[in-house]
Amino acid sequence: MHSHSIKVLLDLPELNVCAIQKEKDQVLIEVTPIDATQPCPVCTSTQTIRRGTAYQRKVRHLPAFGKRVYLLLPAIRLTCKDCHAHFVWHYDCVAPKKRYTKAFEATLPKQAIGATIAHAARLSETPPTTVHRVVRQWMAVESVRVQRRCAQQAKVSTGLVLGIDDFAIRKGHRYNTGLHDLRGGTFLDVIPGR
Repeated sequence: MHSHSIKVLLDLPELNVCAIQKEKDQVLIEVTPIDATQPCPVCTSTQTIRRGTAYQRKVRHLPAFGKRVYLLLPAIRLTCKDCHAHFVWHYDCVAPKKRYTKAFEATLPKQAIGATIAHAARLSETPPTTVHRVVRQWMAVESVRVQRRCAQQAKVSTGLVLGIDDFAIRKGHRYNTGLHDLRGGTFLDVIPGR
C-alpha cells in the first residue's frame, strides 16, 4: 500500500508518512509535518528557524486491522527570528503534552455510553483514568448542548406542560428541583433547593 493511501486512511492531512513498523500487536507509523516551517505562537511571525528534533512523541491513534496504531511525531524545535521565542512544533491532530490523538479521544465517549468506565477502558486498552477524564470533558460540553436544544424546543412548543419534581442529592440534607417538559419528554433545568 502506498504512503498516500495510508495517509488518506489515517485522515491526517497535515502529516506525511515516512516509515511503518509492524510489531506483534501494534503498528508504529513514523510521520513528519508537510510544512517546512510553522508560525510563531507568540508574535505570529512566519520567520522561524528549525533547530532540529529533540525527541519523538509516541501518540496513540485510531486502531486499524485489529491492532493498536501509534504515530511517531518528531518534536521539532523552532526559534522565531523576530521575537526570539523558542517553541516546539504544534500538531493539529494532537493537543500539546497528550499521548492520544484528538480522533482517538473522540471515540472514547461513544464506547462508554451504556457501559462502565472500566469496560470502556478494557475495550480501548487505555487507562480508566484517561477514559474517565475524556468522558467527563465530553459530558460537560454535551450536556450544555442538549440542554440548550431542549430549552429551545420548549420555548417554541405550543401547549407546554411543565413538571416540577424535587430530588435528593443527599437524603435529608440537600435537595434540588427539576423542571421537565412533560409533552416533549425532556429535562429542562435544575434549580438548587426545594
